[in-house]
Amino acid sequence: MTEQEQSEAPKQGKEPLPRRGTVLAIAVALAVVVGAAFAYTMVYTPPPERTVPEEPVAYAVVNAHDHLYREKDLERYFPAAEQTGVVKTLFVASSEFTIMGQGHDPAKGNEWNSREMLRLAKKYPDKIIPFVTLHPDDENKVGLLEAYRDEGAMGLKLYTAHGGFYDRPLLAEEMLPVYAWCEANNFPIVWHVNLTRYASEFTRVMLKYPKLKVIVPHFGQGYYRPGGREMQTLSEIMDHYPGVYTDTSFGTRQILVAGMESVSANPGPVIDFIEKYQDRVLWGTDMVVTGNREKTVEWQAEVLQACRDLLEKDVYYYSKARADSPYAKANSTNTEGKLRGLHLPPHILKKIYETNIEGFFALKL
Repeated sequence: MTEQEQSEAPKQGKEPLPRRGTVLAIAVALAVVVGAAFAYTMVYTPPPERTVPEEPVAYAVVNAHDHLYREKDLERYFPAAEQTGVVKTLFVASSEFTIMGQGHDPAKGNEWNSREMLRLAKKYPDKIIPFVTLHPDDENKVGLLEAYRDEGAMGLKLYTAHGGFYDRPLLAEEMLPVYAWCEANNFPIVWHVNLTRYASEFTRVMLKYPKLKVIVPHFGQGYYRPGGREMQTLSEIMDHYPGVYTDTSFGTRQILVAGMESVSANPGPVIDFIEKYQDRVLWGTDMVVTGNREKTVEWQAEVLQACRDLLEKDVYYYSKARADSPYAKANSTNTEGKLRGLHLPPHILKKIYETNIEGFFALKL
């Protein structure tokens, strides 16, 4: 939904002509009017507009949030990333539930995929940042984290505050050593936190472990309601805890389209939020890189580009948002896939794409 500014020209009525006057008087009056108008143009400066450079800026984009099943799937991801300016990707390890979907066990596959991320990061050190994961029921979780770190892990992914994974309080006794170890070792966490449901629990974790470094992706699910309770809560949390960051990812397929449509309908609060926390926002896609036949190089490149266009352009197009797409919103009338973007200025884009991720890893609290 595009915002439209409306203006109304001042109404002009008919004035009676003067009965007397001379050519000289008219000339003097005209000179006064012209002189005043000239003086006004000399002092008036139009307000600055939000614009992007005429020439596109080449950013070295870091994708700070995605999932990867196995090495073979990089054969399609790497070319798509290269086409869209993505030079490095933070891949978070995943369970079978994330990779394969409903019906699969969130407790299975975590260690295998964690070790796969570590192995691939050693093979592609300039392209992959590896984050491992674990399940609350895993034995010797701290020992496992120490081993992962020694093998090159750069952080931990937690799913415990995701609606599809939540099965115990976030401050469950078995998770406390994990938080304490991460805080003591400055070990970052990407933690999916649904702030609609679990804001108070997450806040209590941060109160107990205030020096945790945490990326709360998806604006804490706030992209569904720009300016709503979730984004307000995330703002309050970020004001209190300097180690809390967020990312711009939405999710895959229908989730991505729904998020883009929501922001398109109300971009203002998202722009305001990013401007306020411009040093603590990262760029991500969360499209889940697998061997699914649909996820061709072209498909992935379009997702990556659309996620960039969302930040860079005032208006952009994404084919999966068209009304005839299986991923479009129900009863959509968006026949072109036309969406309103955030049109962020280059200095903010550079932070989101390049430098904020460096600052996050370097941060010591």
